[in-house]
Amino acid sequence: MPALDGILILDLTRLLPGAVATGWMRQFGAEVIKIEQPGVGDYARTLLSKGENPTFTATNRGKRSIALDLKTPGGKQAFQRLAAHADIVMEGFRPGVMDRLGAGWETLRALYPTLIYVSLTGYGPDGPYAALAGHDLNYLSLAGVLDLIGPAQGAPVVPGVQIADLAGGSMQAVIGMLLALQARQRTGQGQRVDISMTDGAAALLTVPLAAYRATGSVPRRGSETLSGGLACYCVYEAAGGTYISVGALEAKFWATLCRELGVPELIDDQMKPQPRQSEMKAVLAARFREKTAEEWFQLLGDKECCVTPVRTVAEAAADPHFQRGEIGAIPRLSATPAQPAGRPPALGENTDEVLLRFGFDADEVEQLRQQGAIA
Repeated sequence: MPALDGILILDLTRLLPGAVATGWMRQFGAEVIKIEQPGVGDYARTLLSKGENPTFTATNRGKRSIALDLKTPGGKQAFQRLAAHADIVMEGFRPGVMDRLGAGWETLRALYPTLIYVSLTGYGPDGPYAALAGHDLNYLSLAGVLDLIGPAQGAPVVPGVQIADLAGGSMQAVIGMLLALQARQRTGQGQRVDISMTDGAAALLTVPLAAYRATGSVPRRGSETLSGGLACYCVYEAAGGTYISVGALEAKFWATLCRELGVPELIDDQMKPQPRQSEMKAVLAARFREKTAEEWFQLLGDKECCVTPVRTVAEAAADPHFQRGEIGAIPRLSATPAQPAGRPPALGENTDEVLLRFGFDADEVEQLRQQGAIA
């Protein structure tokens, strides 16, 4: 039996963070019903893509879809009736939107005290930025994360993955849902789970924030212990336009690396301040340019010196390490592992099926359709 077998989630979120969160829950057995606007649906279906968006496909496998207009009286009532059967309602609108639709936390809590209500927002339910629009880049910027990404003498760099959306949003939402389910086991009561992607991004500042509070010195981009300031923890260009990462922080790893590269004279200078770090980087850079990253990995990968090639997405997908299971199917559980979820639903594909299953009769379904509440 899957770990989340029997858990029903009504998912009103759009785009990436909510879909990933409920997608993970689906992989471990939860049933996820997407509540989508008739005629429009989740924007992610076609965003930045001709035809079906592959990201939508990847994050919505195995879910069901009903096309329900919460702006209509019939749609609002239908949603409230569906919520009676749900364990979790998850929404990703700006604060106040669900209240105006008659489906906010206070309304649903009064009707269903055991319901878990998850709000996924950019900046949280209150505070000076609560009403602002935003995306991953904005959340990283306000949280102080983006300022730490990039070279020491350059501007901040846009990350190639969605850090705030996924690590600060999706993962935090899954944690929140699981914690709330566990608490309900003990208390019999649901609760509200608020996820701010900006707060989630700021939670990634564990090391630089601790250093700042301890010293009062603002961490500098590309210059700190874990951001490229040390020769022993840095990225180097290798032959053929490839790159290699060195994470030899511990003295024993650094000593092994220096010996393997034929530069033992650098061992004792591992933590020396500038300009010695720049001098050591120049020595290692010249050495690494002699071979490709993959050649160095073959030579050094098993030498206990923390050297790995910087892989492209295609190279990572083809790596034997990831052939053990689908990328994203984490964590690995021995008794109740993630399961293949199938295909994503077409917009409104399961509308009639879901409504009939949860107590609506055929006449009510047809009446909702005539009212424009469903499609």
